Amino acid sequence: MAMHFAFKNTSRVLITGITSIHGWPLYQKLKSIIPPDRIFGIRPPNMTIPDDRNVASICMTDKRELERLKTEFQPTHVLHAAGVCDLDNCEAKPAYAFDINVTGARTVVSVFSQSCYVMYLSADLVFSGNHAGRDGYAETDEPDPVSVVGKTYVLAEKEISTAPRNGIVRMGLPMGDSIQGKKGAIDFIEGRLKRGLPMSLFHDEYRSCIACEDLADAVVSLFAMEVLGLFHVGGPHPVSLYEIGERILKRGDYKPEALRKWSRRDDVNGPPRIGNVHLNSRKAERLLGRTFKAWEC
Repeated sequence: MAMHFAFKNTSRVLITGITSIHGWPLYQKLKSIIPPDRIFGIRPPNMTIPDDRNVASICMTDKRELERLKTEFQPTHVLHAAGVCDLDNCEAKPAYAFDINVTGARTVVSVFSQSCYVMYLSADLVFSGNHAGRDGYAETDEPDPVSVVGKTYVLAEKEISTAPRNGIVRMGLPMGDSIQGKKGAIDFIEGRLKRGLPMSLFHDEYRSCIACEDLADAVVSLFAMEVLGLFHVGGPHPVSLYEIGERILKRGDYKPEALRKWSRRDDVNGPPRIGNVHLNSRKAERLLGRTFKAWEC
């Protein structure tokens, strides 16, 4: 039987990265269960949506602004879902990726960790995908990232782990609608197919696809429990990028010739590619008393 967990009446939750593909459903989930005066969301600088009362545009490296927010809002829980994950952009600008992902995590710990429980949203990209076990990567497996994104995630995890009370959740690939309609795998693939543009996807790169709503439900439950340590949350089966494309193609009845099958080993000019980074999520499933669903388009 699935177990459900609630926040205390005194809990005050701060969530960063609310416009990311995973941060948006997390923010919506939290808003549905926490009174509006006890939740505060951080969006990236220069963004104006969502236009909620308790939302501000703050860079995660701006320690002064975060300290001001701490004083004014006085959070008891921090869910750090902010970061950059664009593979091409991060390979081209590694210092930028380090600043946002690693320095950002360090700043969150510096400002909030002595008075708050802190949870960080990491990802399966901490693994190369070359050494997955039969049931996927477990929390005990050593990270071996191949991209700048994955490497900065590993370093960010180390920063978060220095907080006295911390939890780290590595996500599979979140599948769902984004706040702007421009983020995430579905938006990217469907955006090209709608315009009749060719879409080449790898048949040998596998992720643990999980619906954004299911991801939010699991993460918020773990967050409310104030779990300590590392947890994997992803779908039960590895799904290739090409399979994702096939499902979106079928759902939208797009021209089949627009979707092309490609091998990651032929992508010699792109960023380093992973293999099979399927996550073993049994640890989190046992704790929550439920099995994570397979993603359906």
